[in-house]
Amino acid sequence: MENKLWLQEEQKFLQAIQDVKIPNAQLEDVALIVPKVIIDLDSIPKGGGCYWIWTNEPVLHSLHKNPTPLPFNGGEIIYNGIAKDDVKGRVKHHLFGEVDAGWSGISLDIHFGDTTSHRKKALSEKGKVPYIKEKKVLQRKTKQHIKGDEVDVFKAIRSKDDFLKIYLTDSEKTIIETVGYEKIYFRNGIDIREDKHKNFEFRVYYITGLSSLYLDFIEKKWREDVGLPKLCSYSSGR
Repeated sequence: MENKLWLQEEQKFLQAIQDVKIPNAQLEDVALIVPKVIIDLDSIPKGGGCYWIWTNEPVLHSLHKNPTPLPFNGGEIIYNGIAKDDVKGRVKHHLFGEVDAGWSGISLDIHFGDTTSHRKKALSEKGKVPYIKEKKVLQRKTKQHIKGDEVDVFKAIRSKDDFLKIYLTDSEKTIIETVGYEKIYFRNGIDIREDKHKNFEFRVYYITGLSSLYLDFIEKKWREDVGLPKLCSYSSGR
């Protein structure tokens, strides 16, 4: 009897949130800034909220195999998240991060040398690594394609040759090619003022001042409807 009651209440809840609005795929009703220096982040109000990071820099790897948001305006959403207390501080860590930052940020640049802190693997023979997409000619028919169609498939980065297919600077490639790393890690966050990134545009879309319940709903529903950005590790939550 008790469980039946809560199932009925759940139906009321799901019905009540059917018409609750969330941002669309292009975030058209969401505030945004195009930061170049740290002080630009002062436009973001104090407090918690949700945020999205868009760029026209090539991002050729993904931390998952889920569908990702479609590109728009010549770039794509590469990351989104919730900061319960400080959106500005979280974005600062992502886009103006220090080289040796010890906690997780967006994974675009390479951390050279040994690491003992919380950094994501960029190349490893074992464990969780990013994926690149490769073209494959189908040898048999599927529900969506016929034999002979060329399709994109995900390939885990297990070799140096595959790793060199992600977007890297010439100096990064030179170090990777000449040094015998068995494992390569991503740096935690980037600094958009550095040469690798400064000629590209980064946008931060943000919503602040909302309750945690609504923030969680926005993140989960947006990812379900639009896709999981390439540099997110989890489909929902942290």
